[in-house]
Amino acid sequence: MQEGKRRAAAIGRAVLMAALLPAGASAANVYGLLDQGLVGGFGTHIPAADRDIRHNWGSGNGRGMRTNYTSRFGIEGTETLSSGLKIEARVEGTIDPNHAFSFDRHAYLGVSGTYGNLRVGRTRDLINGIATRFDPFTNDGLVEDKILLAQMAAIGRFRVPNAVTYASPTVGPLQLHLQFAFRRSAGDSNAFKVVVTGDHDGWGWHTGIDLPSRDHHPGPGNTLLFNVGPDARNIIAGAYRLIGKVRVAGEVLHATRDMDGAGVDPALPRPAASPWGWIATARMPLAVGELKLVLVKSDQVFNSSGTWQPIREIGGGYEHFLSKNTMLYLQVGTERKSGGGHWHGGLWTRF
Repeated sequence: MQEGKRRAAAIGRAVLMAALLPAGASAANVYGLLDQGLVGGFGTHIPAADRDIRHNWGSGNGRGMRTNYTSRFGIEGTETLSSGLKIEARVEGTIDPNHAFSFDRHAYLGVSGTYGNLRVGRTRDLINGIATRFDPFTNDGLVEDKILLAQMAAIGRFRVPNAVTYASPTVGPLQLHLQFAFRRSAGDSNAFKVVVTGDHDGWGWHTGIDLPSRDHHPGPGNTLLFNVGPDARNIIAGAYRLIGKVRVAGEVLHATRDMDGAGVDPALPRPAASPWGWIATARMPLAVGELKLVLVKSDQVFNSSGTWQPIREIGGGYEHFLSKNTMLYLQVGTERKSGGGHWHGGLWTRF
């Protein structure tokens, strides 16, 4: 009984550390990331109002600053209950270029021990988060945004609320990741995601399946604006390889969209598009920086209004390291289907 009370009290202290950060709490940490720059486009300009994710560098704030919400601020706390058992709590929010702030990113309580790590709350979408295994860019720049959105049939969601996420201990080179997300409204369904990863001697691979939520987007009067269908399914398989200091990676995706399922607007497009897509990347370290390359092809990309926007993109960039935690970057991408491109440069620093 006393042990149970002590553990409950420790959990409460971890939550308070994350929320209040009392002075002198050695297991608490305030952190942040500032990512700010200029962004523009060339070729065919598609207005932001069209919500075209293939060629839309954002409306800016009147001074050419981007608005893709990558700067962040967070508080995290941990407490060790016993040898091999630790409680963690984390709250993280967005700092956007228009100077608004809200705790809209991570917000979870977790426990780590002999049997793995379990988190409850709002956290990174498991399938989306696996993109870091093949994405060459350090920051969430526009080229990377296209990669994430090219993950098909609503994979490209950055965070999942009401989720239970589990990562197993590593067994040899293998690790199992599971995520279950409860529906957000009566119009939704639950989501379930499974990923297995492996890393060994310069090689890495991953494979997974995503059963996304029905992705209800409430409009005026809580009407259903877009829905991937109750039986949508996405399968991914990817790998990376270190060749000297050069890292090459790729991923193949297969999407099944249930556009004729219950609740899907019959007016939404149902193109006879290939369910297959792929992403290939490479990065090459230099003396004080790194060169990047990205190729993307996917026919299963739709914006939040249901408009079909297939992607054929080539992009690249350079990151110049000023220190371990600070870099200057430049990214350029062109998208063949939309007839235009974008450039994006700025400063990325974390503390």
